[in-house]
Amino acid sequence: MNSFIALLKREALEHKNLWKVPVILLGIAILVRLAFSFGNLSISIDVPNAFNFESTLDSVLQTAVGKTLSGINSMITLVMFLVAIFYSLSSLFDERQDQSVLFWRSLPISDTETILSKLATALVVVPVIIVALQSVVAIVFLGFNGFTYLAAYLSGAVIKLGEILLWSMLPVISWCLLCSQIAKKNPFLLAFVTPIIFMLVDNLFLNGWVSETFVINRLTGVDEHSFALMLWGVLFSAACLAFAIAKRGERF
Repeated sequence: MNSFIALLKREALEHKNLWKVPVILLGIAILVRLAFSFGNLSISIDVPNAFNFESTLDSVLQTAVGKTLSGINSMITLVMFLVAIFYSLSSLFDERQDQSVLFWRSLPISDTETILSKLATALVVVPVIIVALQSVVAIVFLGFNGFTYLAAYLSGAVIKLGEILLWSMLPVISWCLLCSQIAKKNPFLLAFVTPIIFMLVDNLFLNGWVSETFVINRLTGVDEHSFALMLWGVLFSAACLAFAIAKRGERF
């Protein structure tokens, strides 16, 4: 357990965007709030359904400040998930590029621990940052009323966040880690171009059956999922992680 926590600390130290981006987002939120108080800013943001965590808080969100808070919360979620995706794509690849993988593999730390620590960073640490950042932003926007808002908001938001993690982020992050491990030159191209080519071939020759069975709007269809389709995503994630661990064991 101590070694796993040390690995998580290592990820935070090596990948500074994990904490720099939240600071930037908080700065933007404070600037927007100051513009409401001392400027002439008036914003009404339409929040995508997949990131609408606040449907039960209509009374709080009727004001312009409340609607903007809702929009900033969704922006925080989206931006931090993008940070998690790009972190996953670069983490294992960068280790091979700078040869630091040789040092880490010389330590009494298994390949499984290393890759699972990166998965935990993307799927546990980043969501914790999201919830913490949204809590701070709520206090910035609503003052002492923010605590009342958070009591209602977090109960629903954490559940919705968990659904997004299982439905969308687990298979996406697992796939990105695999691409980061096996890519010889550019993991970004491998991660994004390969699924596009696969879906084109699937639509041309299999009438989209494979895509409809395994993909099903993984990035946007969290409200349309079923348990069986979510299970396919979990199995796909397990396969990606197992293959990434095996490939890492082949590299010295």
